[in-house]
Amino acid sequence: MDPWDGNFPSDGEAAAVALARLREQRWLLGLVRDEVEATGRRIAGQGTGAGWRSTAQRAYADSLAGLAGDLQTAWRALEDALSAVDRDIEQVKVAR
Repeated sequence: MDPWDGNFPSDGEAAAVALARLREQRWLLGLVRDEVEATGRRIAGQGTGAGWRSTAQRAYADSLAGLAGDLQTAWRALEDALSAVDRDIEQVKVAR
């Protein structure tokens, strides 16, 4: 039984297994999302300041900004994945 195929079991035991797997998946996704968020905050807190003038300093600041943007994109994708898992959990509960 693959919880991603959208066909959730209606019998009790299989539904319980599917629900447990989905809840574990949600927990793991939450851990990753929280770590991505914390890392993004750490990077955002590394202000480079107006005194940074050299080419290398500006390139580093640009890299930090790009990384912060990538982390924000990843965070949004993880939020979407968590929402999808929540919907799947509800579907399994209804199918039981």
